[in-house]
Amino acid sequence: MVKRRWSRSLAVVAALVLASGLAACGDDNGDGDGGSTASDAPAAQRTHAAQPEDPAGAPCTYSPTGEPAKPVDPPATTAAYSGSVAVTIETGVGDLAATLDAAATPCTVNSFTSLASQGYFDDTSCHRLTTSGIYVLQCGDPTGTGAGGPGYAFGDELTGSETYAAGTLAMANAGPGTNGSPFFVVYQDSPLPPSYTVFGTIDDASVAVVADVAKAGTDDANGPGDGAPKTAVDISFVEVGQATDAPPSDADSATTAPAGTCTYTPDGTAGADAVDLPPAEPTVKGEVAGVITTDVGRIPITLDAKQAPCTVGSFVSLAEQGYFDGVACHRLTTQGILVLQCGDPTGTGGGGPGYSFPDELSGTETYPTGTLAMANAGPDTNGSQFFIVYGKTPLPPSYTVFGTVAPSGVKVVEKVAAAGVKGGGSDGPPKTPITFTKVAIS
Repeated sequence: MVKRRWSRSLAVVAALVLASGLAACGDDNGDGDGGSTASDAPAAQRTHAAQPEDPAGAPCTYSPTGEPAKPVDPPATTAAYSGSVAVTIETGVGDLAATLDAAATPCTVNSFTSLASQGYFDDTSCHRLTTSGIYVLQCGDPTGTGAGGPGYAFGDELTGSETYAAGTLAMANAGPGTNGSPFFVVYQDSPLPPSYTVFGTIDDASVAVVADVAKAGTDDANGPGDGAPKTAVDISFVEVGQATDAPPSDADSATTAPAGTCTYTPDGTAGADAVDLPPAEPTVKGEVAGVITTDVGRIPITLDAKQAPCTVGSFVSLAEQGYFDGVACHRLTTQGILVLQCGDPTGTGGGGPGYSFPDELSGTETYPTGTLAMANAGPDTNGSQFFIVYGKTPLPPSYTVFGTVAPSGVKVVEKVAAAGVKGGGSDGPPKTPITFTKVAIS
């Protein structure tokens, strides 16, 4: 069994996919049915509720860009919602039940619900489906070409940590700050750069509806696996439903473990003198500073117990027991993924503290330079091994992020990486040994 290692193919896949951007503008590759009406529920027979107003809402800027694809007024310049909003996108192949996140993306949600309340999306067709590399259905352009919009554009609402799992609802764009009306639904996990504003999700049943459409394929107008869907997806009506003050998931309650919830299970992986199990009740709260002192330099770290209380609890417990003292980092990768892996006293990648514990994942993890994260051998197999990211690294959101490394610490790791891997190659023990002398937590 390969212990706590990643597939090297991940970086290759990401590189291939980035060529397939989700542009709101482009060539006229519509299927000729843009604006067709769903046969069983014409929008003209129904009315929309007016968009509510909130003068105290988040400020938004919508800049004119020309004539809209359908007559429509721009949204108010203060966001109507601040929490979550239920929306139903009714189509000829089935309803898509969505939850919009106005807490994270108030101006995007404000635009979408404003357009919906004016019937802008009614009697339009989803104009683009991709079935290779990225797996999305793109809608929201009444012209059916991918180039139409509402007559205004607005800025991105990005954190830089966006990922695009199945069920994601996000904005298409033609570059930074060019959001309009086209949006896309992800029906299968898709490796895309964090360049597309994620403003909500659709439920599992809705994902299945889109996945069924994808099975029929595309007309390949834009290339293999990219074009108008062979099974037409005609939007008949978009209904804005109940709104709540809370976001779709309360981040504080989701990521802060209550007392007594950490489970550390003995697993026989002890790689040094026996250590005590960490306390089940998290003892560290919020952010805490620390320093990893090594024989090649100091690595300042910040641990995030709010996001990963049980992981931080384990790391602090091991540090306080001297578990990492005198331990050398056993693995360096210099291609595809750029990490230094440490925390195994055996130096083999198979050792551990004698216990394991579950992942603490949100599903949106990314791994930029300076990330401090747990290595693992599969779901819920965390122990003592962790890695430091010293360069751009595409990895799936499968590794618990529990802190960051200061820029000065990253430079220490970069110095080790510059010397390469012992014996050549791009994956193995570092040619310049790096050994921990002390891990101190403030």
